[in-house]
Amino acid sequence: MGPQRTGAGPRPAPHQCAIARMKNNALAACLSFFALVGCSSLKPESFSSTTSTTDPITFFGGHTHSTGVIESPSGQPAERITTQTAGVLANGTLRMEQDLHSEDSKPTHRTFTFNIIDAHHVDATGSDIAGTAHGKLYGNYFTWSFRLKVADKGPIHRVSMTQHMYLMPDGKTLIIRSIIRKFGITVKEITEQFHKDD
Repeated sequence: MGPQRTGAGPRPAPHQCAIARMKNNALAACLSFFALVGCSSLKPESFSSTTSTTDPITFFGGHTHSTGVIESPSGQPAERITTQTAGVLANGTLRMEQDLHSEDSKPTHRTFTFNIIDAHHVDATGSDIAGTAHGKLYGNYFTWSFRLKVADKGPIHRVSMTQHMYLMPDGKTLIIRSIIRKFGITVKEITEQFHKDD
């Protein structure tokens, strides 16, 4: 017989636990519908019957903060990020100011404006959005795709970003999964967990 193990083994690092929790929350939002139609085939309208309702104006009005992880195309954690966001509503338009901090880059300040078009459609512009982003909103689910302006150690170029947002039952936690593609190929994925502070 080999030597007996006297300990329970090394504990996972705190950031590994945080990554696992964020992915589990995002997966839970999707798997709740898996028994009906399967996660990959869901359309935004499929979330209409959920009890929680995502309202970007309400959620991002006031102060929010987030923690997240940028992942490589293979799904490996590559960089941790955090944000602090303040939103002010005026004349039906939400203006957001956001500070983004990452481990490998300088802090970035971004601005966004949100406009609710109707019960299921949202438009937004932003300092790093090329043109206007058009979103669909049903139940606790919100999604959109847009062209993202990126300055990566050189001239600004554009990539495609798709975001899937899921409001958790507590109404104060929003899980965002972002997929960044260039020439149709996934180059990065981002998992973020936003918390509403007020």
